[in-house]
Parts: sequence; structure tokens; C-alpha cells
Amino acid sequence: MKKKTIFFGSVLVLGLTVAWWSRGGAEPVFKKSYPVQATSEHYEGTVVWPKTNNQQQQAGEASGVAVGPNGDIYYLHRANGTYGSKAVIKEATIVVLDGETRAVKRTIGQNLFQSPHGLEVDDANNIWVTDISLNQVFKLNPEGDVQAVYGQAYPFGTEAGLRIRNKLPNFPVRLNAYLFARPTDVTVLPDGSFAVADGYRNHRIAKFDRTGKFEWEVNQLGSADGQLNLPHGISSDDASNLYVADRNNARIQVFDRFGRHQQTWDQPELGRPYGVEVGPDGKVYVADGGDYLNGRTADARSQVLVLNQQGTILERFGSFGTEPGQLRIAHDLAVADDGTIFVAELMNKRLQQFTPSSSSEISQSN
Repeated sequence: MKKKTIFFGSVLVLGLTVAWWSRGGAEPVFKKSYPVQATSEHYEGTVVWPKTNNQQQQAGEASGVAVGPNGDIYYLHRANGTYGSKAVIKEATIVVLDGETRAVKRTIGQNLFQSPHGLEVDDANNIWVTDISLNQVFKLNPEGDVQAVYGQAYPFGTEAGLRIRNKLPNFPVRLNAYLFARPTDVTVLPDGSFAVADGYRNHRIAKFDRTGKFEWEVNQLGSADGQLNLPHGISSDDASNLYVADRNNARIQVFDRFGRHQQTWDQPELGRPYGVEVGPDGKVYVADGGDYLNGRTADARSQVLVLNQQGTILERFGSFGTEPGQLRIAHDLAVADDGTIFVAELMNKRLQQFTPSSSSEISQSN
């Protein structure tokens, strides 16, 4: 009888523990209304890369895009790798295109990454890449040589603990501020400091100084203001405010340079933001990847939006498909000085540009 009592007591304790670990989860938000897809009189889409049969053979899953200080375009793809792959990608993963001619100037990033995800080019032309399999942030010089790597190696048991926490959100996993858990994107601020969206297995944004010293984090799973559920893209403005594509919450959140919540934009027209970029004109550009990867494939959507810094939508366009001007999972975007929008399309494995017409007069309100 005593053994049975101990057994059932142990089962009860285990059940209560698992129930406690299961608390605190947050499901992806699905918007009840999603306005019909819009066309634009201001932008025309064309494929920039790949354009030849040889380039098409090299092309992998499109992940990131950035515009450098000299106007060159940097495009990140996974070559023969895939999301979450553990094998090092031997081929070049970054294509550098001339900002004027769109000709390929060089390709870099071979034998460095396993599953590259986010891309940034800072004012000094350094190239920043997040890798969700290596759980690191790389800083490369313009030639593609590694200058710094951020993100510590996992102590024993951390990977297993994070896998369990994916299913049981309150499961205890010991993480310090320098341990990333599938970091999705990075933005470099005017003073050289940087902020990382640490999104797939964490639910935080973390700020570091220019030397890589941790400063602060916003780290709470949920859907209230200031909480996060898969922070997928991140950008910053001249005042060092941070704009976060809070993907599973289907919204954009804005934080100040100290991590204090400022604004939440979640109107139906935004769809599900994957990428966000503050353009040279101060406007906020959003890549809406839609609900396709969340299981809603019957009415697939993907679009690009232009907003002012108060969150008012000034322009939106895009439809789901493979033709020029259409999109299949707009994963990231960047903006050139002349207003051209570059979009990395995950499923179409391509970089597309949307060129503003000469008669374009989108509201200049910021």
C-alpha cells in the first residue's frame, strides 16, 4: 500500500509539474479580417537575381536583403542549405549587386553558415548575418572575412532543454544574455551598437554596445504591448528607436533605445509582418509574409506596405504568385535612396525590386 501511495503521489507531482511547465504559451494570432490584396500605381516589380540558368541553379531559399552605404545591394540566400540545416553551406550565400547596373560584383559567404537568416549592412559597409542553426551573429568585412562572432556555445543540455521548452513554454532553461536561441535578425544603430531579434526559440530583443557587451533585453512571451511572439525582423531609425516585426502576433512593435515600448501597429491590412525596414526617407517598410507557413494555404497572401512613423499605411501592394510583381512569402526587404524596394522571397528563391514610377507621389508624412 505504501509503495502504491508513493507511486501515485509521484505521478501527481509529475502531472502538476508538467501542467506548470505548459503554462505561459502564446498561439499565433490570426486576424479575422484581411482586406483584399492591393495593386499599386506607384511600383513595378522585376526580378533582379537569379536572372540566368546558372544563377537559378545556385539560388536557394531567399532570406535577407540590405542596401549598403554606396548603394550596392546585398542578397542573402541559403544556396543548397535549408531552414534549420546543420551542415555547413559550401557555396557562396551572399550576392553583391552593383547599385546602378544590378550586375553581380562578387559572391561571398561560402563555408561559413549552416542556416543564415537575417542580414544587415552597416554604415562602414560591414556585413552582419544571423544564423539560426549556429545560434550566432556574424560580422564580416566588405570582402566577406569574419571580423567578429557573437553568441556563446551552448552548455551541455541547453539544446535539449530548448527543444522541450518549444512544447512546454514554462520549462526552465538556464540561459544568459549572450546565448542566442535561433536569432532571426540584427540591426546596427548609428553609434555602432546593435540589437538582435532572438526569435524562434527565444522571444526577446537584446541590445549590445559596439564591443558586444550586453546592455538590456525585452524578454517576455505573450501578446500584450511589449511582449513578443517570434520577433522575426528588426530595424532602427536615426533616433535609435527599434521597429520589430512581431511575426506570430501579426504586428509591428516600436521600442525606444532603452527598450521601452512606444507603439503597437496591428491593423488588419498589415497581415503578418516578417520583415521591417526604416528607409532613407524615414518611412517604415514592411514585408508581409502572410499566413501560408502558419497553415492557411487556401487563401495565400503576401504583400509590401509603406507606413509613416505613426503607423499610418501610405501604400500597400502585392499578390501571391510566381510572376514578376507577385510574391511568395516576402521574407525581408530593403530600400535604396531612390525609393526602390528590394524584396527577398523565401519560396520563389529570388530577389525582386519594386521601382517607383517617376510620377509617384506617396504622402511624405512621417
